[in-house]
Amino acid sequence: MKSSLILVVFATLCGIGFSLECYTCSVAETDPDFDKTCIDHPEELLATDCNKNYCTIIRQEYKDEENIVASMYRGCEDYPMYINKTFEDETYRFYYFSCQEPLCNGGSGKSPKTALRMRFANSDDIGVFMKVTNSYALLGGEEHSEHVCSLIRGDLSEIPVINTSLEGCRVIGRMCVGNKNGLLLPEATYDTELQHIRNELPDSVKVETIQDRLSALGNVIVCNDHVAIVHPDLDKESEEIIADTLQVEVFRHMIANNPLVGSYCVLSNQGGLVCADINNSELENLSSLLQVPLVVSWHHKQGNKTVASGLVVSDHIAYAGMKTTSSEFTAIDTAFGLIPPRHY
Repeated sequence: MKSSLILVVFATLCGIGFSLECYTCSVAETDPDFDKTCIDHPEELLATDCNKNYCTIIRQEYKDEENIVASMYRGCEDYPMYINKTFEDETYRFYYFSCQEPLCNGGSGKSPKTALRMRFANSDDIGVFMKVTNSYALLGGEEHSEHVCSLIRGDLSEIPVINTSLEGCRVIGRMCVGNKNGLLLPEATYDTELQHIRNELPDSVKVETIQDRLSALGNVIVCNDHVAIVHPDLDKESEEIIADTLQVEVFRHMIANNPLVGSYCVLSNQGGLVCADINNSELENLSSLLQVPLVVSWHHKQGNKTVASGLVVSDHIAYAGMKTTSSEFTAIDTAFGLIPPRHY
């Protein structure tokens, strides 16, 4: 019960972007019926008397002997106390989020661009199972992940969110690559999977398959909406398909002497995060090539270089695994401009 509820609470926070309702959900296990409703039917907890201007998230999380435990309160206020504000130490984190625009009286209620902790498919390596762009998202969730998928759909309600497999596998984050313009899938993608994805995506998103011996496309390609860097040994024909489908300029490159650029780097149009093994000279050259600022970090713990395994981003939101440390969160916030230091 406890681990499931923690998962729900972390994923529920993802809904702050576009929903118009206000509700409360707590991990306190003093009311088993409430907890069960929170897990199975969170929509029944929505308050209908939301008649104030701004929606404010107040969230607490602390680390006990077993795991990270969180609680979250969401309510409507006359004015936002903060656009965001955080207090934390090694074991405790307390922070606010408030919408920048009026919410409950008909405004869009969009929140500040935000980085959030979560688990997906019972894993902290969420980048293995998800792909998020500015025009669509793909989720590789099993049946037991459907509740979390529905919460992510609530957060990303302005774009299609597609639950799918690729080649019958759910590790779609490592198998495909895309941006707002297109999506590239491995040649071995099943016809039924390809048709399902094409049916769900906007007509403006071009979908193509690539036949290349380097078939784990998410490991060997990293891109935003303007530029891509690829494994140096990718076929020339594959490079041309990447440029045409994603409408990007393509560069063959390595990161910290490793050709798996899609594992060692995460990009948005605002910035990028790269593994901490990269030296300063290479970091400057890569930033100049990509035309975005870059920040170095580890993944979940010092020494793990595959930053893309635990992080997915768009220009509006980032999801990071629950084991992401405070210093890693700071790097994410800085890299992608997700939590600006303004406050009221």
